[in-house]
Amino acid sequence: MGRWRLEWARIWRTRRVVALGATFLVLGFGLPLMTYYLPDLIKNSNSGLRITVSRQTAADAMRGFAGNVGQLGTLLVAVVAAANVSVDGNPALARFYRSRVDQPIRLVVPRYLMVTAASIGALALGTLAAAYETRLLFGPFSLGAVAVGFALQSAWLCFVTSAVTFFASVVRGVVGVVGASVAFFLGLALVGSMASNVSWLPTRLAASGAALLDHPAGNLWQAVVVCSVASAAALGCAVVRFGRREL
Repeated sequence: MGRWRLEWARIWRTRRVVALGATFLVLGFGLPLMTYYLPDLIKNSNSGLRITVSRQTAADAMRGFAGNVGQLGTLLVAVVAAANVSVDGNPALARFYRSRVDQPIRLVVPRYLMVTAASIGALALGTLAAAYETRLLFGPFSLGAVAVGFALQSAWLCFVTSAVTFFASVVRGVVGVVGASVAFFLGLALVGSMASNVSWLPTRLAASGAALLDHPAGNLWQAVVVCSVASAAALGCAVVRFGRREL
């Protein structure tokens, strides 16, 4: 069995790709529906508080989906990627793989590319579901803007899986990789919320799926460049570190 077929079999038989696809589909179908019925839900609540909700739009529905992808989706992708790229998480399996693959790039890159492709594929399913549901409930909107937003969020997921792969080369256990990765992403989000001029941070792309429905892209290109360079650098460092690591 070739490397690519092996990695596909691994991610399929462990049902990781099913978890990704199911979660993104639920978000895609559910968030526009929740956005559509939000005014009625608040109006019929018995809390006694008077809450005014503006009329929801297609941009609000897609923004809700993109925001949940940036949070819950990022967490899920980080967990799945950690389980997939932690080569040395199991010492017995690590010896088995390393005895048959002499180059670290052949050991790491197929795992990285497969989990990245699965994550982007799940995002595509969720985006299509959200666009269909939004169009059904709210009417027409710019599909081109949604397509560009999908590309921006795909770049973010590439960054997520690259960062997780790097931490897998630093920490051996899957739980440790997940913890380090989540702490890193939370740190980036904290920096983005506290600093005033952070247009270059990759976290700007985390929930950018509906950004272009409201306004032009603006300076998102800075975050795209930084995200691309950081992803390549993290993956390259991970390959080097995996090659130097001893069992």
